[in-house]
Amino acid sequence: MTRGAEAEKHDETLAALRRHFALQEFRAGQADVIASVLAGRNTVVVMPTGAGKSLCYQLPAVLLQGVTLVVSPLIALMKDQVEQLLARGIAATLINSTISEAERAERTRRMRDGAYRLVYVAPERFRSHAFVEALLASGVALLAIDEAHCISQWGHDFRPDYALLGQVRKRLRPPRTVALTATATPEVREDIVRSLLLKDPAVFVAGFDRPNLFLEVCPVGSDDDKRAVCAARVAEGGSGLVYCATRKAAESMHAALKLRGHEPVLYHAGMEEEDRRRAQDRFMSGKDAVAIATNAFGMGIDKPDIRFVIHAHIPRAVEAYYQEIGRAGRDALPASALLLFNHADVFTQERMIEGNHPSEAVISDIWNALVRAGAFDRGLHALANDVGASEFEVSAALRILEREGLLERQDSREAPWRLRPLEAASAPAKLSKPARAILEAVCALAATQGVASVRLQALADRASLEVDTVRRALSALEKARLLEVRRPFVGRSIRPLKQLPFHSLGLSLERVRAQEQRALLLLKRMTDYAYSRRCRRSFLLRYFGEERAESACSGCDVCHGRRTTLSMTAAAARLKPKLRDAIYKSGPEPRDVQYSERAALELRRFRRELSRDLEVPPFIVFNDKTLRALATALPATREDFLAVKGTGPTSWERFGAKVVEICVGARLAGVKTGDEASR
Repeated sequence: MTRGAEAEKHDETLAALRRHFALQEFRAGQADVIASVLAGRNTVVVMPTGAGKSLCYQLPAVLLQGVTLVVSPLIALMKDQVEQLLARGIAATLINSTISEAERAERTRRMRDGAYRLVYVAPERFRSHAFVEALLASGVALLAIDEAHCISQWGHDFRPDYALLGQVRKRLRPPRTVALTATATPEVREDIVRSLLLKDPAVFVAGFDRPNLFLEVCPVGSDDDKRAVCAARVAEGGSGLVYCATRKAAESMHAALKLRGHEPVLYHAGMEEEDRRRAQDRFMSGKDAVAIATNAFGMGIDKPDIRFVIHAHIPRAVEAYYQEIGRAGRDALPASALLLFNHADVFTQERMIEGNHPSEAVISDIWNALVRAGAFDRGLHALANDVGASEFEVSAALRILEREGLLERQDSREAPWRLRPLEAASAPAKLSKPARAILEAVCALAATQGVASVRLQALADRASLEVDTVRRALSALEKARLLEVRRPFVGRSIRPLKQLPFHSLGLSLERVRAQEQRALLLLKRMTDYAYSRRCRRSFLLRYFGEERAESACSGCDVCHGRRTTLSMTAAAARLKPKLRDAIYKSGPEPRDVQYSERAALELRRFRRELSRDLEVPPFIVFNDKTLRALATALPATREDFLAVKGTGPTSWERFGAKVVEICVGARLAGVKTGDEASR
């Protein structure tokens, strides 16, 4: 194409951008990607979160003849993008498990008839032979694969259905394919190209440097340290995200910040859908809103004024970390990304990785339990109890067995709710009218046997209420201790497809073990980032294959100095000022304090428990000589701790806070004993 023809083509796409999307200019990198796609070239795009990847297939979709098929694993993101496209007058739809079977059939028919410019689907949709046939009849002009890192087993979010997209593409033979991701290392990019069977694709990697984002790692010794740092940052103002590794940790952080007078929202996958929606709405609409969340929160969130992202625990991979911190500072104003690092959190992530790749013994127990049951319909919690494993392990084992074609999940009809009025009796005046109506209805139904066994819809009809209102009323009555509520199993029953003992299946777990090793390696790379003493910005850019000429920057704690520090440990800070003063004024410096038998006893107990949890000999935690030195020095600060021979920064990060807590307690006991003796 001549230079003049290229300029003319650029003007056409720019005019389409303004006409269809009301945008005046392309963002950095978008124009080149769109030109590649429109020219019919297979294209791989690696752009960070917020760089505008979706436009790279949405704009070509309105200019090409035929349907653009968008593959995405994120149902919420599909819904948001379809709504935005429809609002702009662009014909788009989604076909996934959230709509009824009849609606899926209708939308598939309309797709075949050419009614849509864009159709969004989850990768699981290609399991349907009828859907693939409809696509062949429709004529796919562009196949767009979002979150393409899910294709690679080296990716931080590998999904088996994504790995099959190469065969799907081979069947559909679209004239052009674009694979897009926010986080792909060079090895992941190679996997994407190989898995999708792309020949000589154009590859665009750019925009990873975020100059307005200050990168920082703050070593912490305890959860109290984390809460103190988060509370201090929230108090400074501005909207922010605090990511926690588990639901329990998120709930604990949320409660701690509320106790300090803040009003953050809580978000994790274990919450009711309506509660999650309200939390997201509050966060998106509030100027200084703060969300405490697991990594379930954030996909599709585009709030430009997020001023900080804090990770209270180390993420599982650099890719996940970069994606999450990329939600800060999208308005190009200064923002910060802070990782609160305690090496003990690495062990937590390792345990989660191990749970996500269960042992052969666990998988065997689960399989044999399913074979005995024939069709298991009591839910994951019951199955976990039956085999003595965690729900996390059970869920992972079921995914493995399902992937191997050994089981299927079937829709299960809702069973009755079992409701028993409690003897506490009469309804308090503060009950809502619906709750009163439901309580009266249940008492009437339970009059003869003491228990009402009733379906939710029947109860709703009896009280002339909506089902959702009945559900909320039952929760309120349960919390008020007026009803004992036994919820039915609602979901999918699990049925083994072979009636064989596990050892006869011939199931190889080599791939599971290989994935586990890759996950551990990705975690090690994230740990390397936390321990890095070189420019953090350069670390990230090199990781994603974008070289940096400068050896230092002004946007990270290594090059520019820390912004976040802990003046004393949370253990010492928790003491009442009067008692803390008594400790420091009670005698000589900590290193000269007389040996404390109480501290030694507590330290030995702590060492024994920690060595058992970590499955290492006690002397690996700290040896007898160091234990005695600690019981003599009774350190109350980080500096005191590091002054004891046999300690160091790593041991401080791993268990320093607990040691200080024990030693401060022993000192405090000594101060009290001295006071009592003087009286």
